[in-house]
Amino acid sequence: MRKLRLAFGILLPLLAIWPLWSHADQAYRLGPNDVVRISVFGQPDLSTVSRLSENGSATIPFAGEVRLSGMTAREAERKLTQILANKQIVKSPQVAVFVEEFESQKVAVVGQVGKPGMYSLTRGSTLLDLISEAGGLSEDAGDVAIITRKRSTMDNPVTVDLRALLEGATAVPEPKLVDGDRVYVPKMEQFFVYGEVNKPGAYRFEAGMTVMQALSVAGGLTDKATERGMKIHRSKSGVEQVVPAQLTMQIEPNDVIQVKESLF
Repeated sequence: MRKLRLAFGILLPLLAIWPLWSHADQAYRLGPNDVVRISVFGQPDLSTVSRLSENGSATIPFAGEVRLSGMTAREAERKLTQILANKQIVKSPQVAVFVEEFESQKVAVVGQVGKPGMYSLTRGSTLLDLISEAGGLSEDAGDVAIITRKRSTMDNPVTVDLRALLEGATAVPEPKLVDGDRVYVPKMEQFFVYGEVNKPGAYRFEAGMTVMQALSVAGGLTDKATERGMKIHRSKSGVEQVVPAQLTMQIEPNDVIQVKESLF
């Protein structure tokens, strides 16, 4: 019975930290300014919280300066366990390393967000998490985010449909971001309506929008307007085109719809 109580006493603390340990992102590699919490089971005097220096070293009570940069948490555990064993400080040491703050791996979030800048990756950071941290989307933000990666694993930029992602309307998983990624949120695409409409101006373009829908967004036609002779001014490869506008035809980004006044 005594042995059973002893075994349970050892197992219980390990079970308490196991959820944190098992959920740790073992693929994350430590770097300068990351903060790690190092726990040595049964040895509170040897446990510590340390911020990695610019050269990637942590200050450990039983070992002094130990370089951990480039290691995963599990690799750091093995290294510190070996140091304890070699120094014969603890018999059969059990070391756990947790990343408290992720500072060495950053992603740039730029474009139409509230606070463009560099943001630190945390365990499990998603695209939407980082956009939220960057102040969210601005009023004139587009419906997509463009992710470029400096590493060769992503040769081409990836375009993510933010609207579908926010509405949960996409079966494509949210892309996992890595150190050095650049997230660019472009300005929304627009169309323009001028002439005899109640609210002339620029409006957010949506794919599949028709001339009739565009006129509705612009407040509809005035009493003086005519549907005859409506024109769409459209630029193709830098060449200006004028297209007769039919109510059922679809518009394109940057189209300018001109509504004329009736002569009668």
